Amino acid sequence: MINRVLGILVIGAATTASAGDSLNRHILERAASCWPTQTAMRGISFSADVHVSFTREGHVSAIEIVDVAPQTETFRALAKDFADALKRCGPYGTEGVSEMNLNLSWPL
Repeated sequence: MINRVLGILVIGAATTASAGDSLNRHILERAASCWPTQTAMRGISFSADVHVSFTREGHVSAIEIVDVAPQTETFRALAKDFADALKRCGPYGTEGVSEMNLNLSWPL
């Protein structure tokens, strides 16, 4: 019985993580479609961790760029530019999520 309950908890946690990953990917792809800079980004790789807060309607209410790699002014500027695109492209179907961490790894 305990093994069955633990199995259900593990499956439930995996489903929740998968749903979160799917929402994360959807938001990143949609914001990228509003990001005019991406056309100049061929051959460039970088990553950014961004904490985003959403209104109930799915609009971005706040963005904090937590980390950027590589750590240069150019890539910090690209992360800020992407954050601006994230604001412009809303609202998002956040399914009741008010905050989330987005992990941008460019190219998507």
